[in-house]
Amino acid sequence: MIRSSILEPEYNVRFPFQSFPWRLEVNKDCHNVKGIALTVCHFECEEHLQKYLDRYKLKPKDILVENKYGMKLKPKKKSKK
Repeated sequence: MIRSSILEPEYNVRFPFQSFPWRLEVNKDCHNVKGIALTVCHFECEEHLQKYLDRYKLKPKDILVENKYGMKLKPKKKSKK
């Protein structure tokens, strides 16, 4: 049985949740399957996405960040320690 939300014209496979416009794919090629996203996360706001990136120390070459509305992720300013 197909869910009714899939049949709606507004349904989007990349952004299935209306209230989570930020999408993160973590592409770590440590497995034999190259180029396949091992982790896909959806975030409610840019701050939550940035907190996740900081927590796991993800590098820009390992991730793909998209926004449902075409907004770009603002680069984080490095703080002096």
